[in-house]
Amino acid sequence: MALNTDRIGHTYPPVTYDVSRAKIREYAAALGETDPRYSSDGDDCVAPPTFAACFTIMQGAEAMLGDDELGAHFNLVHGSQGYEWGERALRPGDRLHLTTRIADIVVRRGNELLTLEVDCRFADTDERAVLSTSMLVLLGSAPTDDPRPCATEGA
Repeated sequence: MALNTDRIGHTYPPVTYDVSRAKIREYAAALGETDPRYSSDGDDCVAPPTFAACFTIMQGAEAMLGDDELGAHFNLVHGSQGYEWGERALRPGDRLHLTTRIADIVVRRGNELLTLEVDCRFADTDERAVLSTSMLVLLGSAPTDDPRPCATEGA
């Protein structure tokens, strides 16, 4: 079943994520990070920039797979991931509001490329913490009569 392109632009209700010192430490350890700020017990503790992957990737997946109107499925691969960080580092005790949006759906050679954005904002200021953009390739579900040409055809 093909994705419902009418869902492009759809925004899901926000969810809350609490940044914890334990999660920062676990993530830094998994990466082999040695910066002492990532394991500090003090006020200087910050999260590595890519810590956002801990909550944005899963949030996007949960929103997408929980949307019966979208028609997403598990036959997929992760195509790309990008982040735009705000001015303020993530610290233990930060509470974030995460809002997921379907940014685009594109058909390419029998597959569908679904782009999700997860806008993460600090609950106390509404300032952007990070904007995560991920592209997922849903394999084999594209409509066969799609008139949009592949960008690489004829090149």
